[in-house]
Amino acid sequence: MATRRSRIPSNSIPQALCPDPIINLAQLAAVKAREAAEAYFTLQHFDCAIMQARAAKELYPEFPGMDNYMAAYQIHSAVSHKKNWYHVLGIPNPAVADSEVIKKQYKRLALALHPDKNGSIAADGAFKYVKAAWDVLSNRAKREAYDKSLSPRSQGARGSNNSKPAQQQRSNACSRKRAGPDANSTGGDGSFYKKTIKIVRKSNPGQRATVVMLSVCRVA
Repeated sequence: MATRRSRIPSNSIPQALCPDPIINLAQLAAVKAREAAEAYFTLQHFDCAIMQARAAKELYPEFPGMDNYMAAYQIHSAVSHKKNWYHVLGIPNPAVADSEVIKKQYKRLALALHPDKNGSIAADGAFKYVKAAWDVLSNRAKREAYDKSLSPRSQGARGSNNSKPAQQQRSNACSRKRAGPDANSTGGDGSFYKKTIKIVRKSNPGQRATVVMLSVCRVA
């Protein structure tokens, strides 16, 4: 007798389903959140991609690789907001970044973005940015010249705060849609959809009920 194959790809579920239907639903919701994160990345909504990746991890903490997905999105977000190479490597304060700190951050990100550790479509581009940052900051002469260029560049960035980058505007638009009065809403252009589901699992007498709130987002 022929067996029926599953219509769900084997790599779309983090691990084998367990007997608890609430955990199973959380796993599937985490997969959907990861797919939404990748879709947002392709639209260059990097901050929204980060939020969806974070949601996937919160829904199912054992979901493998979500920290690496977020690292890739954060690097693209830093570049799109014209942050310096230190920020790209995850170093917010250049003044305390010695050569060992820079080397440690580069190795950490290079490992997180390796194809064997990161299945996101954002990983390859993120690694190129990390490599470019390393090429500058690991070379003493290049780093000194780059550090001298940061001060006037930062002043120019502060003087142009009234002009928001296109990516920041897209991120704000995403936030406004998520915070709209209708939780189950579609943007005017039909590009965003969110639905929140409340699931209450009945408990045995004397036990506390389990409540799970799931927010499902879809990009058209």
